[in-house]
Amino acid sequence: MAGTHLRNSLGLISSLVAILAIGAMAAPSAQAQRPPPPAGTVSPASVLDDFPHVTLTKGDLSARVYLPVQFGFYRGTRFDHAGIVTHATYKGQVYADYWFKGISANVHDFTYEADGSIVAHTCCAVTGPAEEFDDIGYAEAGKGGDFLKIGVGMLRRNDDTYDHALNYTVTNGGTRSTSRIKDGIRFTHVLNDKSGYGYHYVKTVTLVSGSRMTISHTLKNTGRKPLNSAVYAHNFLTLTPGNEGIELKAPFALKNERPLNPALARVEGNTLRYVGTMTGQDSVSSPFTGYGDTASDFDFTVTATKSGFGQRIRADQPLARIAMWSVSSNFSWEPYVGIALKPGESKSWTYTYDFFGPGEK
Repeated sequence: MAGTHLRNSLGLISSLVAILAIGAMAAPSAQAQRPPPPAGTVSPASVLDDFPHVTLTKGDLSARVYLPVQFGFYRGTRFDHAGIVTHATYKGQVYADYWFKGISANVHDFTYEADGSIVAHTCCAVTGPAEEFDDIGYAEAGKGGDFLKIGVGMLRRNDDTYDHALNYTVTNGGTRSTSRIKDGIRFTHVLNDKSGYGYHYVKTVTLVSGSRMTISHTLKNTGRKPLNSAVYAHNFLTLTPGNEGIELKAPFALKNERPLNPALARVEGNTLRYVGTMTGQDSVSSPFTGYGDTASDFDFTVTATKSGFGQRIRADQPLARIAMWSVSSNFSWEPYVGIALKPGESKSWTYTYDFFGPGEK
């Protein structure tokens, strides 16, 4: 593929293959305690750096986009494999660095080492934007049956309840292709399955200018069954340690559905404001409501008030729901777009990310 910076290290691949093998035996652990990972199961996050990717650069903006290749950067079954963006950088400010220091398939979701550093399970060891679709057909599949995760493929159900922090066996991964376009890269994923599920999915990451990135999608239902789901971008913003001084502004009055720790974060009208510095195993999370049914409500601005760097996140679709999750190493605002496609129907949607620095908002 001309113009790509594709590098592959057999040593790194062997390392992650070993980790994934351990993960096949891993069982969910109690999340309240977040016990440290077993000795000898952790690899540093840096092992991810050299897997096949394309680096997009335009003016002051650059982004590393990983490729959905076998034994590549992401091998879990939670996130859409195509177009995972890491190390987005604007004027020297990194927006989405690794929020974890290590990777282990022998933990559930993520946990902490003795020194407080975060270790992520292989299902979640990504940065953002990384996108996840809700599972489709899990209940109907029954144990041992297959269900669908768009962007991943058909997966074998092996538990009573779907758990995004587990890696499921892929029974049909479909076919993929990748092509470079001007200032961007396009991914195509085609799946046709005996279950009746099928789709043609195109995702394009483009640097529109030196301060704007778009991620556009077109999904067509080519199967016999409806595709009813929702999708969000797990943005994993790493603008400032401990999320100190982070502010998110919405075009509507925000309503958190769960109480927030008032020493760390508060909602004031249309603003979510971090008033303390998160340390250790601090966590702040909640679903949010208050939005209407028009695309104009899908418009959020996140600012690190101490540095002045930030990001505006928009989409051309109404909000289906909103989740928020944060730990000391990242702030993740997760707005969803709804998917409801009958056989033969298509849907297109685009996220727009505007990057800004001090005095530019």
